[in-house]
Amino acid sequence: MKIKSLLSVLFVVVATLGNGKFALAADTPASAGSSIQDLLITPTRLVFEGEMRTAELALVNRSEKVHTYAISFVQCRMSETGEIKEIDTTTPADPQEHFADPFVRFTPRRVILEPRQVQMVRMMLRKPADLAEGEYRSHLSFRLIPSAEDAVKPDSVSRGIQIKLIPIYGVTIPVIVRHGSLKATTRLSGLRYDSKGLHLTIERDGSRSTYADLMVQWKSKGSKAVTVGAMNGVAVYTPNPKRNVLLALSPPKGIELSGGELIVRYISTENGAEQLIAESQIAVP
Repeated sequence: MKIKSLLSVLFVVVATLGNGKFALAADTPASAGSSIQDLLITPTRLVFEGEMRTAELALVNRSEKVHTYAISFVQCRMSETGEIKEIDTTTPADPQEHFADPFVRFTPRRVILEPRQVQMVRMMLRKPADLAEGEYRSHLSFRLIPSAEDAVKPDSVSRGIQIKLIPIYGVTIPVIVRHGSLKATTRLSGLRYDSKGLHLTIERDGSRSTYADLMVQWKSKGSKAVTVGAMNGVAVYTPNPKRNVLLALSPPKGIELSGGELIVRYISTENGAEQLIAESQIAVP
């Protein structure tokens, strides 16, 4: 596919879906400004499983400026609220925590993107023969390299030396390697509804992570169920046993959330087919 055609397809998909599936990763700093937000990455997660050994990522510079990005692997952990934080270690802290970067190679490691340019990053998996069964995860980091013009005006001057502090912003996406027969069971617990929204906990057990969409429907007596909330791409990474979620609800005009029940479904589309992996409900007086 020609670069121009690929760029058009990517923008049409993003504009059409509008649901976050092609958004930047959740750990992108809110203060990053336009430069890092100008980078579009698709897909936003990569899973090697079965016989899959190669993959590609598309990087798109949506701005009118030239940007340079350094690409590298980092290790991250997820908190119980879903926050992804980079950790300064290469040693797993839990027997179920395994890193993928020793087995995954990629090229290039630095890209210079002209305005509206598309760059492919090629990934290759090389699993050792004695690799233990399990799920391995590292995060691919894309860090913005400041341009020369960003350093023109100094923040301060000390003894004739101009000092310019330039923050380095970045975004990461998970790269997951699954080896062997891995399974996970999931259930939804702790449902509670208040003025902030619907509180719930996704409980995970097993040898692999979960990744699915949350959908909330409202059902009152004698009426059809209507969708009042959704959250796409909700993961619970190994070794975490659970993730706490607060989901804001937006009922259609004329519908009050009282005298009925909220039905919550955790629906996976990870392998192309929709699958209900957990469901629960809560009565609302």
